[in-house]
Amino acid sequence: MPGYPNQPVVSEALPSWLFSAAFLWLLLATAWRLLQWALTPSPLPIPLAPAPRTRVGVAGRLLLEFLLFRSLARANPTTWLASMAFHYGLLLVLLVHLRFVFVQLPLWLLPLLRFSGWATLAMLLGLSVLLARRLWVDRLRYISAPSDYLHLLLLLSIGLSGTALKRLWPTDLHAVGMFLRGALTLDAQSLPMQPGLWLHLALVLLLIMIFPISKLLHGAGVLFSPSFNQRDPHA
Repeated sequence: MPGYPNQPVVSEALPSWLFSAAFLWLLLATAWRLLQWALTPSPLPIPLAPAPRTRVGVAGRLLLEFLLFRSLARANPTTWLASMAFHYGLLLVLLVHLRFVFVQLPLWLLPLLRFSGWATLAMLLGLSVLLARRLWVDRLRYISAPSDYLHLLLLLSIGLSGTALKRLWPTDLHAVGMFLRGALTLDAQSLPMQPGLWLHLALVLLLIMIFPISKLLHGAGVLFSPSFNQRDPHA
């Protein structure tokens, strides 16, 4: 491709089909797990006190937990700040990556591109603090499973490899966009043979595969938690 003479493309459709299958798995497995949670009965009233007395109050409480991690802010401000930096940095990074989905870049996405570097930095700093706390705080290290460390390391690796693609390893973004759009529409496209790009996408593929069956889905689980979604039983 013009401007990228040293980046041959892979003619095989296997990478595209792998991502197509991964996207389908992500949708179906996540929907199935959410359905299981929704159908799990909660016969005992166990709301976390003080509990709201109305459905509107419950909705407000869920929004505060889901968007602002209110209970975490009350329990540990350091962890709360790191979690906010990571989650909202990641959200902005994902929104910026939507540019690969659109053939023409939408106008509303242009302002977000200016903050993509700051968003990545916030995400990496938040992840680093969360990992450091699990390594150095005794009570957290005691309750941490190997998967807790692996999830954080995987997310850090994705963020660092993505940063390297932007800063150190020039990549044909047009070809990457064609590849991802093809994976989403089952129209297999070639992928540039760039080792850094393949590393980044392999890590993303691994994240997609484990996301629905791991603790990484905990954010949606808040909405189904009886501690937060039940009203005061004495109201």
